[in-house]
Amino acid sequence: MDAGSVLEKIKEQEFYQQLQAAYHQLSSEQQGYVKWGATGLGFLALFFLIFSMINSANGARDEYFEHQELARVVSDASDELRRLKGQSSGIAPSGDQNWKSILTSRVTAQGVPAESLEIVKESPGASQNVLQESLLELKLKNIPLRPLVQILAQMEQGNPPMKLKGIAIESGAEEGKLSAKINVSGYLAKKEQDGGKR
Repeated sequence: MDAGSVLEKIKEQEFYQQLQAAYHQLSSEQQGYVKWGATGLGFLALFFLIFSMINSANGARDEYFEHQELARVVSDASDELRRLKGQSSGIAPSGDQNWKSILTSRVTAQGVPAESLEIVKESPGASQNVLQESLLELKLKNIPLRPLVQILAQMEQGNPPMKLKGIAIESGAEEGKLSAKINVSGYLAKKEQDGGKR
């Protein structure tokens, strides 16, 4: 059905004929007011239509960007999960290593004698899904500054992972050397038990 047919149908309606009759009864000045009012209403309806279309387009755009942001967050979370899985797969089970051997190897790798290291205290910390935390109190005695800094860096960056909790440094027994009291958390994978259950 074309626009002409629709217009003819409207003209045949009783309400349209009543409106037309009422319009012809108005004075010329009143008819002018009605025309201006109808024109204003038409512009208002057009403006409302355009505003609705723009608002709808903005809503669709915002929804698109929200979906893009959500996809980015999910992707970042997946990458982080893969990274953590990769880290945990490289952590030695606690039954395969002990902190004395781990720390001794890090100390001697910097040219420091093994006897310079003392583990004052070792106690269990928090137990996580696949990791067991150990709380360690260490003492490094009479070593130069550079190896001390490198040992501390290895604690933070090496594998198995460790996290420094506190450090107190004082002069060593020999000139140019230092001693350090260190509190650190270390993490080892839990030992597998009962046929692989953790």
